[in-house]
Amino acid sequence: MADHPESNRARVYLDHAATSWPKFEPGVAAAERYVRCCGATAGRGAYHSALEAERWVQAARKALASLIGAPSLDSIALCTSGTHALNAGLWGVLKPGDHVLTTAMEHNSLLRPLHHWKELLGITVDIVPTDERGIANPLAARDFITPKTRLVALGHASNVTGAVQDLEAWSQVAQDAAALFMVDASQTLGYLPIDVRSMNIDVLAAAGHKGLRALHGTGFLYVGHDLQAGFRPLLFGGTGRASESLSGGQYWPNAVEVGNLNLPGIVSMAVAAEHFVESPAAVHQWQAVHQLLLQGLQEFPQVHLLGRSVAAASLGTPAASYIPVVSLSVDGWDVHDLASVLDDAFGIEVRAGWHCAALVHKGLVHAEQHAASNSGTLRLSTGASTTVEEVTVALRAFRGILKGE
Repeated sequence: MADHPESNRARVYLDHAATSWPKFEPGVAAAERYVRCCGATAGRGAYHSALEAERWVQAARKALASLIGAPSLDSIALCTSGTHALNAGLWGVLKPGDHVLTTAMEHNSLLRPLHHWKELLGITVDIVPTDERGIANPLAARDFITPKTRLVALGHASNVTGAVQDLEAWSQVAQDAAALFMVDASQTLGYLPIDVRSMNIDVLAAAGHKGLRALHGTGFLYVGHDLQAGFRPLLFGGTGRASESLSGGQYWPNAVEVGNLNLPGIVSMAVAAEHFVESPAAVHQWQAVHQLLLQGLQEFPQVHLLGRSVAAASLGTPAASYIPVVSLSVDGWDVHDLASVLDDAFGIEVRAGWHCAALVHKGLVHAEQHAASNSGTLRLSTGASTTVEEVTVALRAFRGILKGE
């Protein structure tokens, strides 16, 4: 456990699905060295420190490409967040009149731009529903395919239930529709292995500050080589290239990397990604501690683990696997009140609400309970840095609140 930022009380951080904490220490140290000893921007000069900044950019591209199995580092564009990457990816490949297929498990960072561009671009969107685990059935998706289906876009895992989608099956859906396949890996990068070539992923967006444990303001976008030439820029401005022209310099990856890049964050992301490339087993580091949390929560009959408490089967889908996220409701408690008690009385930091993914709640067990109170769920998400001691403290707090122990 660590000191609370505003006091000397113990702090148990269980909101890693929002952002990791503490960050990967070698990445933080490298970012601090960059700020203190270099501080230059990339692509804006040929002097020594500017070239050093550019080397960090290329190091990040290389490490991220290796981590996701991309064919080359020039397929990676660096972003400010997973949301930035998703918006840039969607805008870059969609055209007026296109049809997009997605699911009800998605985060608003995917659903909201699609909703907005229905009017702006005249695209159409179909949303495949999920079952009580938060899994969308790829077989059901086939009923939504049209001759205009351009893109199949979905998250690798739910930030509400932690349920992991079958990417191979969804990739086949895209191939059968002659459509592009886009994956949001913001919740899974650093927790699960992913390979864009073996999974036939055309576009992949991810945040750097979650499972990778890089600094805030980091993310990236992978785009296959055959899509880069026609990739449409989301933003316009300085790129360090073709500065003499008002219309030039917006080719890949500058179509995404307009303006000055977040070099301290990129440095931290490069070091964090290199760690996973060099130590592939690190993606499994979270499993034992999260299993301890799940087992402990099951001792409370009034606690309902959404998406985990029913062994329901979906046609055509394998048994679900999960990332270290669990959402729950508690009989007799508003989840916001419970989150406040955990924080104020025990220093345990969790998130209550709809988690920017309201649609997925509608298919969950006990959905009618929290829908009626308009409260959403209480989410506990562990990470690679979560300790057995921290989980033990959290479970002890639940016993105190629910059993009076």
